[in-house]
Amino acid sequence: MATNKYEDDCAHCRRRLPPGAGTLRKGRTGWLAYCPAEAPDPRRPGPVLEPRNPDRRRHDPLAAFLHARLDEDEEGTDGGGTSWRHHPPRSGTVIDDHDQPVLHTRRDIATHLATWNPNHVRENLTSQRLIVDLYEAASGTAKEALHDAVRALAMAYESHPDFDPSWLLREW
Repeated sequence: MATNKYEDDCAHCRRRLPPGAGTLRKGRTGWLAYCPAEAPDPRRPGPVLEPRNPDRRRHDPLAAFLHARLDEDEEGTDGGGTSWRHHPPRSGTVIDDHDQPVLHTRRDIATHLATWNPNHVRENLTSQRLIVDLYEAASGTAKEALHDAVRALAMAYESHPDFDPSWLLREW
């Protein structure tokens, strides 16, 4: 079995594992480190990789800025865990998974709302958090490559007063 290359927390007991001391196990969406005694059965799929609690770690300013902005974005995504869709198709009416109307408006606005439903937005935010987590866990050339990706994520918040212009990937 593969061992962890970097220091990490056990996905089961949360104990800190030094490099080479843990067992890596592929989950449905990424690799997780486990204490050797806690490693799951390799014949069964592992757990889904979720972003770590950003409040328990020290961050560089760019990662801290992004975590704060993603937290703000996530506050407005309460959709009760449902997806939205048109009903009837290509109409101006948007309904949820329980066939309850969410909104009736112009078709182009309804299409926008059905596309950016709360579940989709939450999944998008989770993927962005994972990119920031991968950046913070990486080292060497991998960290340098991910640094540009994280700077690109931060550029979406360029108008925020806490945004540092040195994070821009292009000059204006």
